[in-house]
Amino acid sequence: MYFLHQIKTNNGAYDKGIVVKETFESAKQSYHAYLGAYAYGQSAATDFVSVMITDELGTMLMGETWNAPVPEPNAES
Repeated sequence: MYFLHQIKTNNGAYDKGIVVKETFESAKQSYHAYLGAYAYGQSAATDFVSVMITDELGTMLMGETWNAPVPEPNAES
């Protein structure tokens, strides 16, 4: 068994969960789908996404965290 840990924030509210997958391949597919749906600016309300896959022993096999870029302040002349 593999465990997909999913965390994101939408407008400051955390949404989290763990999904159980029977194969590493299905866990990886869900891992990439979660990042593709919410990270990298795909959802305007989402400013933080963290996802990882662990095995039954708790070993982290894959993991990634994305934070929305902070806009640079406007430089006034």
